[in-house]
Amino acid sequence: MSEMLNKYCAKIFGKTGVITEIGVVKKVASRTVHVDWGTKTWIYQNKDFIWAPLSKEEFEEKYKKPKFSEGALARALELGLKITYN
Repeated sequence: MSEMLNKYCAKIFGKTGVITEIGVVKKVASRTVHVDWGTKTWIYQNKDFIWAPLSKEEFEEKYKKPKFSEGALARALELGLKITYN
Protein backbone atom coordinates (compact mmCIF):
# COMPACT_ATOMS: atom_id res chain seq x y z
CA MET A 1 0.00 0.00 0.00
CA SER A 2 2.87 2.41 0.61
CA GLU A 3 3.60 2.40 -3.13
CA MET A 4 0.48 4.60 -3.46
CA LEU A 5 2.04 7.50 -1.54
CA ASN A 6 2.45 10.78 -3.46
CA LYS A 7 0.65 9.42 -6.52
CA TYR A 8 -2.13 11.25 -8.35
CA CYS A 9 -5.84 10.44 -8.70
CA ALA A 10 -8.49 12.07 -10.89
CA LYS A 11 -12.22 12.49 -10.30
CA ILE A 12 -13.92 12.07 -13.66
CA PHE A 13 -17.36 13.50 -14.47
CA GLY A 14 -19.87 11.14 -16.10
CA LYS A 15 -19.48 9.58 -19.52
CA THR A 16 -17.80 12.67 -20.96
CA GLY A 17 -14.60 11.81 -19.11
CA VAL A 18 -13.91 15.40 -18.03
CA ILE A 19 -11.54 15.55 -15.07
CA THR A 20 -13.05 17.74 -12.35
CA GLU A 21 -10.52 17.27 -9.52
CA ILE A 22 -6.96 16.02 -9.05
CA GLY A 23 -5.91 14.47 -5.78
CA VAL A 24 -2.63 13.35 -4.23
CA VAL A 25 -2.40 10.35 -1.92
CA LYS A 26 -0.85 11.74 1.29
CA LYS A 27 -1.13 8.87 3.76
CA VAL A 28 -1.86 5.15 3.61
CA ALA A 29 -2.80 3.30 6.78
CA SER A 30 -3.88 -0.30 7.27
CA ARG A 31 -7.56 0.54 6.72
CA THR A 32 -7.61 4.04 5.24
CA VAL A 33 -6.25 6.15 2.41
CA HIS A 34 -5.89 9.95 2.83
CA VAL A 35 -6.22 11.97 -0.37
CA ASP A 36 -5.58 15.72 -0.66
CA TRP A 37 -8.02 17.11 -3.25
CA GLY A 38 -6.74 20.68 -2.91
CA THR A 39 -9.63 22.18 -0.97
CA LYS A 40 -9.95 19.31 1.51
CA THR A 41 -8.22 16.11 2.53
CA TRP A 42 -10.61 13.17 2.39
CA ILE A 43 -10.12 9.90 4.25
CA TYR A 44 -11.38 6.79 2.49
CA GLN A 45 -11.66 3.24 3.76
CA ASN A 46 -9.69 0.88 1.52
CA LYS A 47 -12.89 -0.72 0.19
CA ASP A 48 -14.25 2.72 -0.82
CA PHE A 49 -11.10 3.97 -2.57
CA ILE A 50 -12.04 3.56 -6.25
CA TRP A 51 -9.19 5.39 -8.01
CA ALA A 52 -6.05 3.94 -9.55
CA PRO A 53 -3.15 6.10 -8.27
CA LEU A 54 -0.73 7.07 -11.04
CA SER A 55 2.79 8.44 -10.94
CA LYS A 56 3.40 11.92 -12.35
CA GLU A 57 4.64 10.54 -15.69
CA GLU A 58 1.73 8.08 -16.03
CA PHE A 59 -0.78 10.81 -15.19
CA GLU A 60 0.67 13.26 -17.75
CA GLU A 61 0.68 10.55 -20.42
CA LYS A 62 -2.83 9.24 -19.74
CA TYR A 63 -4.78 12.51 -19.42
CA LYS A 64 -4.64 15.24 -22.06
CA LYS A 65 -5.68 18.92 -21.86
CA PRO A 66 -9.09 18.81 -23.61
CA LYS A 67 -10.38 16.54 -20.83
CA PHE A 68 -9.74 18.96 -17.93
CA SER A 69 -12.10 21.44 -16.29
CA GLU A 70 -10.71 24.90 -15.49
CA GLY A 71 -10.41 24.02 -11.80
CA ALA A 72 -8.56 20.80 -12.59
CA LEU A 73 -6.12 22.66 -14.89
CA ALA A 74 -5.39 25.14 -12.11
CA ARG A 75 -4.78 22.28 -9.67
CA ALA A 76 -2.49 20.57 -12.22
CA LEU A 77 -0.36 23.72 -12.46
CA GLU A 78 -0.28 23.95 -8.66
CA LEU A 79 0.99 20.36 -8.47
CA GLY A 80 3.56 20.88 -11.23
CA LEU A 81 1.91 18.57 -13.76
CA LYS A 82 2.55 19.31 -17.43
CA ILE A 83 -0.75 18.82 -19.21
CA THR A 84 -0.50 18.87 -23.00
CA TYR A 85 -2.75 18.39 -26.01
CA ASN A 86 -2.71 15.07 -27.86
